[in-house]
Amino acid sequence: MIKNQKNVAGNLRKPIFLIARFSSELQLLGTFFSVAVLMAFYETLKEIYFKGGLTLVESHAITVVVSATLATIASTFIRSKAIELHAAVEDAANMAESVITNIFDAVVIMDSDGNISTFNPAAQKIFGYQASEVIGQSVNMLMSPAYAAAHDGYIRRYLDTKVPAIVGKNRREVPGLRSNGDTFPMDLIVSQMNFNDKLMFIGIIRDISEYKQAEIETERLRQAEMLIVANLKKEMLIAAAIQKNMLPKNTYLLQQFPEIKAFGISRPAKEMGGDFYDAFAIDTEYLVFAIGDVSGKGVSAALFMMEVMALLRSQMTRPSKFPTAVNTVNRLLCRNNEANMFVSLFVGLLNVSTGHLDYINCGHDVPLFSTSNEPFKTLNVPKNILLGIHEDASFELAHIRMKHGDTLVLYTDGVTEAENDKREFFTLKRTLGVLSATYPDAKVLVHGVLNAVDDFRGVQAQYDDITVFAIQYLPEDLYTARKSFFEWSDDLGVGIDVIDEQHRTLVDLINRLYEEIITKGSSNENQEEILEELIRYAIYHFDFEEELLHKNSYAELNAHCGYHARMKEKLLALLENVRTSSVTVNTELLSFLKDWLQQHIAVEDKSAFS
Repeated sequence: MIKNQKNVAGNLRKPIFLIARFSSELQLLGTFFSVAVLMAFYETLKEIYFKGGLTLVESHAITVVVSATLATIASTFIRSKAIELHAAVEDAANMAESVITNIFDAVVIMDSDGNISTFNPAAQKIFGYQASEVIGQSVNMLMSPAYAAAHDGYIRRYLDTKVPAIVGKNRREVPGLRSNGDTFPMDLIVSQMNFNDKLMFIGIIRDISEYKQAEIETERLRQAEMLIVANLKKEMLIAAAIQKNMLPKNTYLLQQFPEIKAFGISRPAKEMGGDFYDAFAIDTEYLVFAIGDVSGKGVSAALFMMEVMALLRSQMTRPSKFPTAVNTVNRLLCRNNEANMFVSLFVGLLNVSTGHLDYINCGHDVPLFSTSNEPFKTLNVPKNILLGIHEDASFELAHIRMKHGDTLVLYTDGVTEAENDKREFFTLKRTLGVLSATYPDAKVLVHGVLNAVDDFRGVQAQYDDITVFAIQYLPEDLYTARKSFFEWSDDLGVGIDVIDEQHRTLVDLINRLYEEIITKGSSNENQEEILEELIRYAIYHFDFEEELLHKNSYAELNAHCGYHARMKEKLLALLENVRTSSVTVNTELLSFLKDWLQQHIAVEDKSAFS
């Protein structure tokens, strides 16, 4: 190692001493000219001062003394400069030697034949060779065989063409070879220098084995993380499916009560959410319905939501327990609630025979109520605290009596606080407007609100869970439990849920008209009212369908709209004839309406939505 270090120092000192020598020669030449000028100046002064009065011996004696004095001064000056320069050279050489000796990276210097002349301690540590083992040997011994062959080609091409392949290029990764035969990855930078008209190459090498190992480990961890995330997503999907299965199915609820139409939809902002709704019977005469919004989002909110639903069903088992059941649910939620979760809740108990509705609102958004198809307005509710906040809280009860045609719509703040790209809220006012302008059917109302929110939001993402639930009280519609004049079948479905639901509503209205005329023998005034409702909904359906087909860029939209326009004219003319008593609503007219709707679905709509 000492020999190698001296070799390194010697290689470095040679160019440094050449520079020092050149500098000394320049100083000597400068001194010579300076002495010559001084001597000329002296001779001039001597002639002027002595005016030729000196003998030859005297003149030469004075000249010798002056010359000796100047020479002594000059030699002293040159010697001091030489000493300084030599010290500077030594310092520079020692510094260069120290840098190469102590640098973290390996330094390998070779000649144009590829033979190693310098091999610093870092190189010895990386490759496992002593300097004495590699000095004078081919640099190929430090490379893997495949790369060594290519390396010879690089040198030959460079010497022939002076076009560098690796010399002077950015750091690159190449395979190195240790003394024990192990290959390892290394970063290599190669530069060149000329020494005594000889081309030399300097290689700076860094062992990147640990970095590559860290890179492999990072990739392994990334793959493991991806697997964990995939498993978590899978588990989340399973949990979301479990949560979804806890909510009522996406169809009319409480179908055991013909006088009730109830429907709801919940859309979580994430895979799982904290919104919920529920509707269940507690005996043959009473039913419970509820909607809630748990604080937070995601898994924790979903778990708390499922706990609330389970507690509601377990506590509300008899009508007499309703006033105290909410208190019990609240106490149970407050216990062991280290996460400080809470829930807003509206829950109602309805007697389907009398229409009597008891309800409790626990900090939830005020429900919206419509009487006999009148515009919707807010329902008066008592102010109660949220559930899960205070264990000893009490909750005030309120009640109303629902009449035929009354509709109650419950929702979460994800509806009114939905935002568009202008940072505007959907608001309660818009919600009331949409409901009041939508056909009064529980399912149609729910879809109407959700579609309006989607249109308002546009491209803006859904940031909060959205839930809407509607319940209608229709005690006069018990006929729907019997066989209908117009039976709906799956063959009439077009595959678009909202369109199929609107078609079912039209079928229900035709059956209702049939019931009024054939079964009940209702007055012309009642028949006219139901026919008017049927035609009004058919026009609403046409408009909705045309807008949907326009969004889907349906090629035959103009022809489809033309069919709708002609049918509107026929239906409005039919209504006018019934009003003027020129036409009677009978089985022939009902058959026409039935055949028309079947034709509308089977031909025009199936073609449009196929």
